[in-house]
Amino acid sequence: METRYVERHIQSLSLAKTCAEFGARVRTISFITGLQRSELMRLLFIEGPSQCGRAPDSPEWYHQANLLEKAEAAMVVAIYRGLRELGFGPAEALVGGFRHYREHCPQSPRISFDRAFDLVCQIEGIWVVDSPQLAVVTCTSCCSRFICAIGETPGAACPCPFCKLLKRYHFDKRVRTTFPPRALPTINPEQFGLLSALMTPG
Repeated sequence: METRYVERHIQSLSLAKTCAEFGARVRTISFITGLQRSELMRLLFIEGPSQCGRAPDSPEWYHQANLLEKAEAAMVVAIYRGLRELGFGPAEALVGGFRHYREHCPQSPRISFDRAFDLVCQIEGIWVVDSPQLAVVTCTSCCSRFICAIGETPGAACPCPFCKLLKRYHFDKRVRTTFPPRALPTINPEQFGLLSALMTPG
């Protein structure tokens, strides 16, 4: 029994360290890991908290966000949901999803870890939220997952941010800078021949 407790505590500390490296507030880390604020301050924030001020705690932010913020928020949540569907717990899915999001937006990510935490809370109704306030829906046109208010469906009242990005992509430099085009992998003739052979019915 004591061994299992020690293992869980070590896992919680490791998770807390990762959250702190992402710039999370002490409050956020405490909810995710279950560790006490005093312990987190003593072990991870010797020089004081990395973030001050009020933590994000309202779904209203998303409704007032600009298009790029909505798209990146949807990316965070879509990756999180994918990890949950693979069987990961909320804490592991949040940390893993945020790490993956940062890898895709390395230059200037618009969603902080605390904001990602709040989005997950609002969608799942966990940690600091009693019931869900936001929902993840699938666009009927591009099949991307994005965020809507509870009860809304994709459409004119709840447009898909990715469809809007595609329409603006060629004439909006800010959109192109945020989501730069990626070159397709180069395939030499030998590889193309092998692929053709594999795809040809026997």
